[in-house]
Amino acid sequence: MGGKLKIVFVLMLMMLTGTKVFAQDIETMINDQALRKQQELAEKKQARRQKEEQKKAEKLAKMERIDTKKSETYTVPVYLFGISAQFGDSVVYVTNLQMVDNAQLTKKYDYLAYRSDYSSQFRKYIADTYKIKHPVTSVVFEKNRKKALKRFNKILKRYENNKSMHLMQVTDDKFHFSVMNSID
Repeated sequence: MGGKLKIVFVLMLMMLTGTKVFAQDIETMINDQALRKQQELAEKKQARRQKEEQKKAEKLAKMERIDTKKSETYTVPVYLFGISAQFGDSVVYVTNLQMVDNAQLTKKYDYLAYRSDYSSQFRKYIADTYKIKHPVTSVVFEKNRKKALKRFNKILKRYENNKSMHLMQVTDDKFHFSVMNSID
């Protein structure tokens, strides 16, 4: 039964039993019902928020587990390149495909350890060299040169075919990724 229907039902019972009903009683019933409904909605909203926060925390914990404990990584050569763009700017910066001899990958996921540090190297270079305040950078890597070259060419083609974007190649003599190792 809906909230208003319940109130009407209670009022009818009160009138049938001879109980006096005052306007103030009716108003109190209506206000109580509205307050209960607001509390229920607030509780549902709070439960939803807590569930979302728990999912975010679990996702962050998973990413931290992936990222890097020395004992859970192995060293292997990888091929990588960096890409940088800034929202509102038509220039996209791309490094050449580079080989990093002693990169560390996580054993469980084959994820590039210290990936954010490689990205930070490129971000710092772009910010300092081209005087861009907050460039958005990403590092793409593969263990296999052929796969890396395929991904590299796909990115290049995407921006070369886009007439509104200008592709700026960052050569190896200007920027080269440094090997990132753990500090333990």
